[in-house]
Amino acid sequence: MRALRALIRLAITLVVIAVIIVAGTNVYVWQRTKGEIISLTEAKDKNTQVILVLGAGVNPNGTPSPMLAHRLQTALNLYQAGAAKKILISGDHGQVHYDEIKAMKSWLINQGVPAQVIYADHAGFSTYESAYRAEAIFSVQRAIVVTQPYHLPRALYDCQSRGIEVWGVGAAGNAYPGQTERNLREYLARTKDVIWVATEQKPTYLGPKISLDGPASATDG
Repeated sequence: MRALRALIRLAITLVVIAVIIVAGTNVYVWQRTKGEIISLTEAKDKNTQVILVLGAGVNPNGTPSPMLAHRLQTALNLYQAGAAKKILISGDHGQVHYDEIKAMKSWLINQGVPAQVIYADHAGFSTYESAYRAEAIFSVQRAIVVTQPYHLPRALYDCQSRGIEVWGVGAAGNAYPGQTERNLREYLARTKDVIWVATEQKPTYLGPKISLDGPASATDG
């Protein structure tokens, strides 16, 4: 019985420590980024290089999911308002039959955005990797990030950790089927990204630099 009680106390202690770590890292991320979450009107005056749109799921027919479509619409609004002259789409194209990049680019082009201003990061497999590669591959220094409000603090934190001067504009819509579970996962994801930043984790892929001053067609492959 004494050993069992000791085991229970240890388990409780570990749970408490885990809760404190998750809560602390979440507060840290929120506090560090809350001043950089702005409106579309404010974004027009930031003189940024690029609008960074983070990928999300696509429908079975290859079109953007509602969540991704809201991100793209917000990016389109920013582009049309003159917030930046270029768009960097970053998403998962790690499989032949799953291509967030194709869905995002097709949607933007269908809305009248010229293909020559749309740059693509095909290896944005996570928020952390999208931010890392934006700086390491595309040399992004000043950007507006577009994603849903619940996701913005982590996206901004990851970009800031790479030295990018960044602001975030929340996409319309912040509640979708499964949003409660998504919100809970985001608490853990913020903690995970703080750890990854602290331990300087590398993305799945790096590669040669691609200039945003060069042709966007260089990112088509």
